[in-house]
Amino acid sequence: MITKNEKKNLVQESPPAMADPSPSPSPKPTNSSSSKTTIMDLSEDSLAHCAAYLSPRDLTNLALSCKSLKRAAYCDFIWHRCFRAHWPEQAIQSLSQASGGAREAYLARRAAVQQFKFVDPLAADFYTIAKSIDHVVLDKNDIFFSQGSLIQTMKINRFLGGKDFVTTLSDHNARITCMRLFSLNETSFLRSETQRKENFLATSSSDHSIRLWWKGSCQRCFRGHNGPVSTLSDKLLSDGASASKVLASGGEDGTVRLWSLGSGGKRGQHALKSTLYGHEKPIKLVSVAGYDLAAFQTMKADGVHHLAHHICKSFTSLIS
Repeated sequence: MITKNEKKNLVQESPPAMADPSPSPSPKPTNSSSSKTTIMDLSEDSLAHCAAYLSPRDLTNLALSCKSLKRAAYCDFIWHRCFRAHWPEQAIQSLSQASGGAREAYLARRAAVQQFKFVDPLAADFYTIAKSIDHVVLDKNDIFFSQGSLIQTMKINRFLGGKDFVTTLSDHNARITCMRLFSLNETSFLRSETQRKENFLATSSSDHSIRLWWKGSCQRCFRGHNGPVSTLSDKLLSDGASASKVLASGGEDGTVRLWSLGSGGKRGQHALKSTLYGHEKPIKLVSVAGYDLAAFQTMKADGVHHLAHHICKSFTSLIS
């Protein structure tokens, strides 16, 4: 019989158990994507803040993705900002009267603008001197119209502000025959980069002169026709020799004259570049089809009549 002390010694002297020869199972790979944050983990306020940087078209596409993104894309503050960016003056009134939310107000206003539908159109009556209006030209903030030898200028922003908005320009001494608007960038009296998007007014008159107007005053006066100036070109020509542009005019003397808009001096003594002959009757229309002035200087030696004939076919449409 084995005593208790002998049993204890046998347990202490027994060899260690053999390790299991079979390999232990490797740990299961974890799904790394489940630990990353996706766009759907963001709160609705965060989604709406991100969506605020999208255009209305992109917001519409975002709303088609799922219900969560639709709620974010339809947040009122996003469409409030879109409305104010497009129509700041109408934002307060239109958004306060909107019953379906800012998005519905934006879409309704956009549809009205595209269809020229306005609930409260701007209507105003202007009373001038008792003469017929010969010409009307529209600019971004100005309305120009001529009555005889006078030019009336109306400032829209001053009218909306309740201020005096009509200015009369009276430098011409006879009836105005034509009015055109061109970019100020084409002239020599451009002062700063901010003025490049502004326009100047060009007028011709029966007083034999052409005048360039800007900021309510005459900046240039061109003289050279031997009679009333009947028309001005609808576009400017490019002068290959310089960066300045050239204005073409037609007169009752049957000539087409080319004027450099880059010339200095208010009287424009050196503005006349060329005089083109060939017509026996007054010229009524000059329409530029995009022509380089350098070609005229090249052909000038071939004869005046040939040059005028070429201009009629290739450069302008001259109706006499």
